[in-house]
Amino acid sequence: MNADQNADRNKGPELNSYDVAGSLETNIADGFTLVAVGDLIVSRRLTNGSHPGFAQVVEILRTADVTFGNLETNIFDIRSFEGSPQAEYGGAYHVSLPETGPDLRTMGFNLVSYANNHAFDWGVEGMRLTCRALEENGIAYAGVGENLSQAGAARFVETSKGRVGLVSSASTFTPMSRACDAVGEAPGRPGINTLRLERSIVVEPKMLDSLRMVRDSLPNFGRSGRQSDNVKVANVTFRAGERPGYSYEPNPKDVANILRNIRRGKQFSDFCIFTNHGHEPGNWSEEPADYEREFAHQTVDAGADAY
Repeated sequence: MNADQNADRNKGPELNSYDVAGSLETNIADGFTLVAVGDLIVSRRLTNGSHPGFAQVVEILRTADVTFGNLETNIFDIRSFEGSPQAEYGGAYHVSLPETGPDLRTMGFNLVSYANNHAFDWGVEGMRLTCRALEENGIAYAGVGENLSQAGAARFVETSKGRVGLVSSASTFTPMSRACDAVGEAPGRPGINTLRLERSIVVEPKMLDSLRMVRDSLPNFGRSGRQSDNVKVANVTFRAGERPGYSYEPNPKDVANILRNIRRGKQFSDFCIFTNHGHEPGNWSEEPADYEREFAHQTVDAGADAY
């Protein structure tokens, strides 16, 4: 190694150093405003109707730097639609008239999540048409794509106060709507960015003993040689605990993928939002699923400013 190479080597750590902590700081300008609503299940134009009090709501939506919602519908003209409703769907076939796109923009929406259980009610064709409608109306979206890398990536909207990023996922979704990346010669699969959860049911210890008896009485089930803390009956896992209810274990690969995308998104934005669409533990539950509090802290540590 000559003197010049040695000098460059000595400069290496200084030249290649990267402020990881600084890159995750919230750098949005003072005065930044974010308005977030819940599910956007809008099937028609609203701003031209007579809805008492609605104009005041729209004024709030329009005055924010970022107005965000979860787009839980699909936007296209069903009269010319060349796809078909899917056998697996989110509980209803959500579809909105084409004028819904411009109307959402008129109301002030400029950022939406699209990863949810209705994104593929109308298959890939419906998803693509909806994405086109959002793009044509200047509404940034995240959570779906032609493969998992696209679906999981952060999307951005520019504001006068700074750049805002969004990473979106869904823990409630139809099985065939999961996106995947290309592997070898196999192409990627269009779909949504998912957070898979393994559910178990927590019961009292004496109930677990009864379930074990039920399991062992079933034909062709095969008894376990050891006394397990879990009992699986009819593809449902039960375990003993002090507080009966549902328990969820997030898929480690999905968690790692989401956290990585949040970190990347924050490094390219001044303010980063993460959102997950989930019905766990139940549609009308007022308590979050047991995994969610810890998971939310992980997303914040990865760079999310809002969850």
